[in-house]
Amino acid sequence: MKSIFLNIFALALLVASCTGCCPKVKPTNAPSQVVVTSYPSSMGESGVSVYLPEGYASSKEKYPVLYLLHGSGDDETGWITKGRAKALLDSLITNKLCKPMIVVMPNGYLEQTGKHYPNETRLWMESTFEENFSRLIAWTESHYRTLTDKQHRAIAGLSMGGFHTMHTAALLNQAFDYVGIFSALYVPHTKQPHSERAIEISALALSDKPAYNQTEILLQQQFANPPQLYWIACGADDFLYQDNVVYRQYLDEKQYPYEYHESEGGHTWENWMDYLTIFAQRLF
Repeated sequence: MKSIFLNIFALALLVASCTGCCPKVKPTNAPSQVVVTSYPSSMGESGVSVYLPEGYASSKEKYPVLYLLHGSGDDETGWITKGRAKALLDSLITNKLCKPMIVVMPNGYLEQTGKHYPNETRLWMESTFEENFSRLIAWTESHYRTLTDKQHRAIAGLSMGGFHTMHTAALLNQAFDYVGIFSALYVPHTKQPHSERAIEISALALSDKPAYNQTEILLQQQFANPPQLYWIACGADDFLYQDNVVYRQYLDEKQYPYEYHESEGGHTWENWMDYLTIFAQRLF
């Protein structure tokens, strides 16, 4: 009884917190499940949370997959505990506003929860995550009933996870038909003050990481057979707003197709929950 109450309460908070983009959803007690586990990444066992929709356990159906990435400072539970993704997805699916899907939420630092690296050596934006991603896909498709083609794979993320999304989708450029980039930066942080750092895509060529210094070539390969949806969202007051202006100018210059959604506000969970709500309804 307590768990039912908490689910209803969480959904009430979810609906109240949205800025107007969320649909008018009805509370639901859908018996979905979130499994918090680990998988064998290139750095050893790495944390991952997996959302399994209502009906998964009782059917033999195969499902499309959304890989959903967290931001800096969070882990594989961030989208569940802070972004209320389970309540949001339950409501969208139950109200037939999006298709049932598996949602895989990996640890963006390739850590196992409770076994973090020292902060100064934490893996962040130095290509290990992107280069590891094929391992995560292989693990997901061997452990869960998934549809395994490009048309049934999506990837999205916020902030650091948006950076990982953009670069993973470029590196594995025919793996995902749906790409969602929320409040992201596109060029890694440097030791420069934030206001002085380079944000032009050409700056990636200076990286010593092939996953980054080859980005323009990888994007060309990706958009030679473009995703069905390449969706960028950012708040008008986000401190990364100019990064998104510069990246969209680059896409425009190259005539790469994308859609852009701009909201009020800044770098907030309120926005990211709205973005996931909109994006999920466009999938598959």
